[in-house]
Amino acid sequence: MTISLDPKVRVRFAPSPTGSLHIGSARTALYNYLFARHNGGAFIVRIEDTDVERSETRHEETILDDLAWLLADGDTVPWDEGPRATSGACGPYRQSERLALYREGAEGLLEEGKAYRCFCSDERLEELRAAQLAAGQMPKYDRRCHGLSTDDVSSRMAAGDRAAIRLLVPAGEIVFDDVIRGPMTFSSDVIGDFVIVRSNGAAGYNFAAAFDDSAMRISHVIRGDDHMTNTARQLVVLAALGAPAPRYAHHSLILGPDGSKLSKRHGATSVGEYRDAGYLATAIRNYLSLLSWSHDEREILAIGELIVDFDLGKLSASPAIFDRAKLDWLDHHWIMLSRDDDHAAEVARRLPAGTAPEAVRALAAALKPSVASYGEVTAIAAPVLSRPQLTGESAQLVLGASESLRGAQSLRAARSADYLTPDGARELLAEYRRLGADRGLKARQLLMPLRIALTGEQHGVELHFVLAAISRTETIARLETALADPADRSGRAERRRED
Repeated sequence: MTISLDPKVRVRFAPSPTGSLHIGSARTALYNYLFARHNGGAFIVRIEDTDVERSETRHEETILDDLAWLLADGDTVPWDEGPRATSGACGPYRQSERLALYREGAEGLLEEGKAYRCFCSDERLEELRAAQLAAGQMPKYDRRCHGLSTDDVSSRMAAGDRAAIRLLVPAGEIVFDDVIRGPMTFSSDVIGDFVIVRSNGAAGYNFAAAFDDSAMRISHVIRGDDHMTNTARQLVVLAALGAPAPRYAHHSLILGPDGSKLSKRHGATSVGEYRDAGYLATAIRNYLSLLSWSHDEREILAIGELIVDFDLGKLSASPAIFDRAKLDWLDHHWIMLSRDDDHAAEVARRLPAGTAPEAVRALAAALKPSVASYGEVTAIAAPVLSRPQLTGESAQLVLGASESLRGAQSLRAARSADYLTPDGARELLAEYRRLGADRGLKARQLLMPLRIALTGEQHGVELHFVLAAISRTETIARLETALADPADRSGRAERRRED
């Protein structure tokens, strides 16, 4: 398949900096990015920070960091216009920096009679809402202030009365053809005359979003179906502004395993949490692309394949269920596909500072076939890199195999290399097993005590990788400590703590 090129395609991802980048929002960003790249168009990031009380710069920075990581595009930010981008003629790209534009647009609607000032107090609006609900009616504004004369409005404004600006919504139906869901119809009677500029001068969400979509020449709005009613309002705003409407595509939401909205009770929900847990961006992109998007039974998809394949018409309207086990499976697959040097670097980042390169290489080789994410590295590697404290059953198992462990100690001492390669460690274990076989001992009788002596654990990293990750001096010291008299072992442990 060839990529179609349409430079007129302009899409936007518009997060609110009131929290972290939710995994559901990340899928929306991915869809917009893929659609833009597939069509040779522009992908725009717009920060919708009109909610002054909840918006924070730190949230914006985190969102942008996580978005750049998820959609990594070489050394550049993966969006064509927006914060941090070096180009873009439709800025500024933060709504808090566009307030003068919104006020100018709203004043134009007032002059054209398409909007009016509303002086109703919050108390009056709440009483109206309560009364309508009690009567079984859909809450909406009753147009009380629409009947004010020009003189009344002027005198109240001169007196310093605060007023919001409401859009005068025409009667009739609001109809649009959703790319994913087909024809959609809303009654304007249900919407009512909504606020486009609040009494404090801040622009309402739907007015600012629609105004910016027009000003930034957005061709397609791709977002979750929880925005469906917002689309109806934004279409009314665009009609009032005399601006063409973009095409809308409302994809399904991501639900938790219990069918409810994905939330903290289902586990991690933000991109940052998965990033910190050691998941690869390639795996998260791949997984998100499988949610409500058919790929002809293919499951392993790189970013280039996703760009070529992307088709809005193939997105399902049915909700997607988040499956952490599937994400783990994909992440493990992408770890297995990673270059050994890149994999070792990811492992090294999660090991204690100063870990020997030989130990890093051995642990990287040990963990590559088994870990679901790099977040597992620290815990799995800890017993290998730290001297064990042997007590109870573990100490007894070691002491019961003292003769065999002395043989292991002698074999390691005879190898002058500071670190063994994994293959060298395999050879040493083969010799150790031959010595044990001469004494009639089975593999478990030999290997389990040796593992416990070196790591303090009965399970973990394969033993030849353990021997490859621990230096000659350290290996001999651990075996010496394990073979010591229990009282002497306690003294050594106490001295280590004092040191």
